Amino acid sequence: MFKTTGKFKYRTLMLMAALGLSATWQSALAHTRLKTPVVQENSAMHGSDYNAAVIGHGCTNPTTGAVDADVIGTVVVFPDGKDSIITVDGVPHTGTLTDFVTNWGSPVTKIQDRSIFDYEAYIKDSLGNKLGFWTGGGNGLKGGFRAVVPLATAGVVLNEASCAKSVTFVLGIADICQITNAAGFNEETVNVWAPAVGSIYDGSPDRHGYDSPATLQVNRSITPLPASCGAGVEVVVKPSANQLNRDLRIIYNGSQVWPAE
Repeated sequence: MFKTTGKFKYRTLMLMAALGLSATWQSALAHTRLKTPVVQENSAMHGSDYNAAVIGHGCTNPTTGAVDADVIGTVVVFPDGKDSIITVDGVPHTGTLTDFVTNWGSPVTKIQDRSIFDYEAYIKDSLGNKLGFWTGGGNGLKGGFRAVVPLATAGVVLNEASCAKSVTFVLGIADICQITNAAGFNEETVNVWAPAVGSIYDGSPDRHGYDSPATLQVNRSITPLPASCGAGVEVVVKPSANQLNRDLRIIYNGSQVWPAE
């Protein structure tokens, strides 16, 4: 079960049973990333790209200062493509994602797996599109190990009329070590790998991992660039602050478990 008592322990939340603890010891530079961060565009009819989120290390242990504190769950969210922040070669784009991607909707499928955590559920928008997932519980991780959380991304097709040579989707991920509200986020309670876009997950610029999110880059491979595009452009899509505040959380049995309310 999710637990948190005092500053360094855990209190029991009755909303979920038997959520185990996890621990992992790695270099402070081993951020949570996708196992395969670069893929080729993939027509939806040809299936998905199988991937995984790799949890590189735990939170800071207050006793030792090492990043080996227990991780009790993780949350992964992709940009929804609706109010997302889009840049083209670093310049803000005022159009829509469909200017560059033709089939963005439900970007992620969680591969059912209980080797690390026992509980998992989707994070969906009002139309039922799967924008992300959370997972936690069970035996969890043990010190000295990384977690590999399997997932699949939907086939992505770039707009053949656009000048995009690649589209990079920026994720929001949180590896949770203690249940707190947003005011309690710190290096001992949660590792947040999210873009700094003004959400409650921004954190401090002097904190480890600040504005250092995982990414999925999709390269053009189905159709050639139009001749007028030259070398092409690089497009980056980030979730908005509004989406992160709404979606990067754990809802279990209709109640919000994390961040604590």
